[in-house]
Amino acid sequence: MADRVESLRAMEQETGGVDFLDSARTDLRLITRMLNNGRYTEETAQRLYTLAAEVCCLLGWMNYDASLHTAAQQHYSAALRAAKTAGDDTLGAHTLCFMASQAANQREQRAAVGLMDVADAVRSRVPATMRASLAAHQTTVYLKAGDKRRAAQALNRAFTTLERNDRADTPAYLQWFGEAQLCSTEGRFLLATGQAAKATDALERSVTQAAPRDRAVRYGTLALAHQKVGDLDGALEATHKAADLIDQGIHSQRGVERLQEVRRGFTAHRNEARVKDANARIAALAA
Repeated sequence: MADRVESLRAMEQETGGVDFLDSARTDLRLITRMLNNGRYTEETAQRLYTLAAEVCCLLGWMNYDASLHTAAQQHYSAALRAAKTAGDDTLGAHTLCFMASQAANQREQRAAVGLMDVADAVRSRVPATMRASLAAHQTTVYLKAGDKRRAAQALNRAFTTLERNDRADTPAYLQWFGEAQLCSTEGRFLLATGQAAKATDALERSVTQAAPRDRAVRYGTLALAHQKVGDLDGALEATHKAADLIDQGIHSQRGVERLQEVRRGFTAHRNEARVKDANARIAALAA
């Protein structure tokens, strides 16, 4: 069963999660039936609850990536309950990070900060990768809450922790987190704090190492950074790279929504032929 969950996670990173929602729900139903009807040791029960939490958290992310926010919240909440039953602090903190990011992006800043505070309470009991991920999510949440000082401190802590990371103690569901993800967080922090030129450098580093689904979103963010520094050529290039990935089968509503932000940023150049082409392409993807 663990191999099935890992395979599902890998496929989601390649093309986005919307195509695999049914598969994930099937896996969760199977795990639930085993928990409700099977005979097993305490150790096996703990492992089943851990798997249930992993699948629920993955379902939460898949729904979030598809902008199905109510379903995402429900699955994250189920993941948190299962992780608590399994006694898995790392998986619980991991889930809380995703819950907080969703809340922050839904403009529920007080709730987002509260969730991060709960996750931070177990910082000393989780592996270095989780501590770095926790700090990266704190960066995003504090930034959206308007606390740039705490966001900067969290970003520095994330980089410092990642440097001391030992991948050997990193659980499978955290293998995605590394330098590419942290560079993406850094780029978004720099962009939001008026340092767009530096943001383009960080985002370029992030894109080159990212999984395909993440590249589709991050190229959109890179286009926004190029717009901020007045680099129309760079913005158009990044826009078309994002659109290419989506056209090739990356199913991420977040990627499309990011490009819609880019489209709004092209307003000053909307009468240029190449901008019209880019805007038409974004509109077609949104439709």
